Amino acid sequence: MRRLIGVMGLGLVLVGAGLMVAQPSAAAYTPPNVKDDGSRDMVPPSADKPAGAKDKAKERVNKVKDTAKRVKDSTATRTHTAVGGKDAPAPSKDKLAASKRKPNPELRKGAFPLPLLPKQARFVRIDLHDEVSLGMAAFVKRVVGTLEKDDILVVDINTFGGRVDAAVQIADALKSVRGKGAFALAYIHPRAISAGALISYACDIIVVAPGATMGAATPISVQGGKAKSVGEKFVSYMRTEMGAIAASKGRSKELAEAMVDAYVEVDGLIDRDKLLTLNGDQALQWYVASFQASDFQQLVDGLGYNKPDRSYTTKKMKWSWAEKLAGWLSSSMISGLLMTIGMLGLMIGLYTGGNPIPLAAGAICLMLFFFGHHVVNLAGIEEILLFALGIGLLMFEVFAPGNIVPGIIGLLLVLASLVMGLINIDTVPVSIQWQQGWITTALATVFGSVLATTILMFAVFKMIPESRFGQRLIMDAVVEGRATDRVDPQNEAAVGMQGVAETDLRPSGRVNIDGKRFDAVARQGHIDKGETVKVLSVRGFSIVVTKADKEHTA
Repeated sequence: MRRLIGVMGLGLVLVGAGLMVAQPSAAAYTPPNVKDDGSRDMVPPSADKPAGAKDKAKERVNKVKDTAKRVKDSTATRTHTAVGGKDAPAPSKDKLAASKRKPNPELRKGAFPLPLLPKQARFVRIDLHDEVSLGMAAFVKRVVGTLEKDDILVVDINTFGGRVDAAVQIADALKSVRGKGAFALAYIHPRAISAGALISYACDIIVVAPGATMGAATPISVQGGKAKSVGEKFVSYMRTEMGAIAASKGRSKELAEAMVDAYVEVDGLIDRDKLLTLNGDQALQWYVASFQASDFQQLVDGLGYNKPDRSYTTKKMKWSWAEKLAGWLSSSMISGLLMTIGMLGLMIGLYTGGNPIPLAAGAICLMLFFFGHHVVNLAGIEEILLFALGIGLLMFEVFAPGNIVPGIIGLLLVLASLVMGLINIDTVPVSIQWQQGWITTALATVFGSVLATTILMFAVFKMIPESRFGQRLIMDAVVEGRATDRVDPQNEAAVGMQGVAETDLRPSGRVNIDGKRFDAVARQGHIDKGETVKVLSVRGFSIVVTKADKEHTA
């Protein structure tokens, strides 16, 4: 009996101990308590729990949270793999941030509204096809200058881009059209890429042809026939220029900047790291273009000029011969050739004692250089006057030797005028031109031409005296007779004597013969200071001399 009681007591003790151990686990999942009023208390009572039970309950709750998080992450990974492929990368932080950004309230959608147009208008039509060049800029500026009130300038655009400075000049000219009481209309037919997009944004109205594209206006630098990316400074300049032009016409600044800078995002249109290019439908949806037209007649009808109370006339403007010639002459290759041939002609003419044939050839080449660059607004009157002054100082040094300073100053003025004729500091900031290498390219072109001229001069001066053509240019016969009846007896007595050149004879100068100074003229070529000369004859009040080691018998 006692043993039975002991066994029962031991069993009760073991059951109680088991209940004590099992109680914390049950507490973590205790169902809500029901209060006296029938409501549920979602937090289980823990006032009577020991401290260890609380810690274990928290640990189990954390495990549940971790499990839920792993399930969520695995689900997201499976979803992304299904969309992007097996090896598709996870979404970047920038894209996730972009998805959480609030839409820009300034972005408008729909077709861009047409301005109030006149009932009677004249359509002035021009074509901007192929590469955007300085000759094209001169053409647009001339046309804009002829516009009158209520004119509508229709710019038919089909280009992949071109020179930035030329595009900026065209955009400035088109922006000024509204101030004349006229309207500028860009007809993208079918593409306005790079500089073409900048030109389109400068117009009051944009119309797209079927299949039109517009955008991709980030600047690039072409070196060695390869396109290279430019620095942030140039991108910033173009982004600001593009956005400002778009905003001035009431269009989205953000959209225009996204065409220049891939870092700019547009909600619902393009993400970061992608350059924006709009097709025709997008241009109509994003407040850029007003309507679509497949040809000029549809364009006119779309503007409302198919109604009885409206009328219009048309005028087609084309490039003039001067603008075409200037565009060709201002190209880098032709500019370098004109400079080289021009300077070579001047040097040969001066070397041969002022022979008019090479002097005229050189002068014509340099005049063509400045003509072309003046028409395309690269060279102004200042550069031309600077060049003329430099040439004048060089000629003074040649025909009145003795002081080298005018010659040095003249040479520097000529070089400076040529460099200034190759760049435009009024359109693009100098810092941008320097960063892009435009100024260094101009310097290389000018000094390359100088080097080529020097090499050619050396070769020509070696060949001219022996060549048949050179013998026509250079006086190769002994000068006989007298220029005047009055001859200085001392000059007559000096014939046949030898002396030393006191100055360079190019071809005139002074010589010293037997302690006496004489005005002298070199019979052939130049004679350097200090060389021994021999008097051949008398010409008026001067004597004709030659180098003593090159004496010729008359």
